[in-house]
Amino acid sequence: MQQIMTRLAQDHARLTQVLNMLDGLLDRFHEGTEPDYELMNELLEYMDSYADIVHHPTEDLLFQRVLERTSERSEVFEVLMRQHAGLSQVTKRFRASIEGILNEEVLLREDVEANGRELVATNRAHLLLEDTEAFPIAMQALTDADWKEIADAAPAAEDPVFGSPDPQRFKALYKQLHAQSNL
Repeated sequence: MQQIMTRLAQDHARLTQVLNMLDGLLDRFHEGTEPDYELMNELLEYMDSYADIVHHPTEDLLFQRVLERTSERSEVFEVLMRQHAGLSQVTKRFRASIEGILNEEVLLREDVEANGRELVATNRAHLLLEDTEAFPIAMQALTDADWKEIADAAPAAEDPVFGSPDPQRFKALYKQLHAQSNL
């Protein structure tokens, strides 16, 4: 498998882990229990920064190259590239809700939960479309030279949580992931 695809597959597995954590926190919130809002905020910061700076730009390079090589299912790639901007907005909206709670603003619980559930559902649907349709087409359509050019042009920043963790920036998230890995 191409190095870029390996990294994107790892990102998807990690993002799924983050979405699962977020889903659990939203379940607690729905039940009326106060979840770890700091952890939620860190999950959202991670999703917002890493996805927008590294993951989605890499995918956009990949998808654009596929569109140059084949017209097979071109609408899938066009939709996915448009969704990247939308995903960022959904994340920012939910993050504003969580930051509002942390700043003791008065917010409707159902609005906060709806924003969170939208974020989880939207991201899961997006990942599924990439994994089941876009990535298999890319693997068939692109040449070794294409993969090299994409790798050379792709952002090179390391994952701040799963790569070389920054436990000062993502204290709650790092602690939660570490606790889960020791179970």
